[in-house]
Amino acid sequence: MTRRAVPPPRRAGQAYLETLLALLVLCVLLFGFLQAALALGGREILHHAASRAARARAVGFNSWMATKAARVAAIPVSGKLLAEDLGWTPADGSPAAFERARIPDYLSAENHERADWVLNYEEWEKGTLSVRESGSLFGNGTLDLTVRHDAPLWMPFARFAVPWAPLDDEGVPRVAMEATATQGEHAGLYLE
Repeated sequence: MTRRAVPPPRRAGQAYLETLLALLVLCVLLFGFLQAALALGGREILHHAASRAARARAVGFNSWMATKAARVAAIPVSGKLLAEDLGWTPADGSPAAFERARIPDYLSAENHERADWVLNYEEWEKGTLSVRESGSLFGNGTLDLTVRHDAPLWMPFARFAVPWAPLDDEGVPRVAMEATATQGEHAGLYLE
């Protein structure tokens, strides 16, 4: 009696499915780590922005100047430069050169409309970057400035990784980040 060899069961479909599931888990982890790194970098930028705003108030600048200082310091987390709205064209050179040339004019702008005409970013338009201050009533105390930013989660699978993040008007999940800087308010010592 001859025995016929029984072919092994086919497992090609199972291997593809296991590989697909493993890659999906790895992608979620990778993009989650990248989004966390972006959030940590953004938080450090917000600390710098809060520090610049607090320094501006401590040496006697008004709250509008402190807000402008915080905005300029937070440019790396401010989204896309709305250069086309400001009259920039690719023939004018790089957007970075355009931006660097306009920062001094932005800082010297006397009102919000003029400042937005000089330099504007996508996140500034949405109003997700705000400055709040608290300090002593009589001056010469300490000044606490808080910069808040609702940072967008741009990485794929962000909604899956952070399901509690609220959605903005465009359906982009956002996470609220804050940074506070404390500065001695000493402008009253040398300004009259």
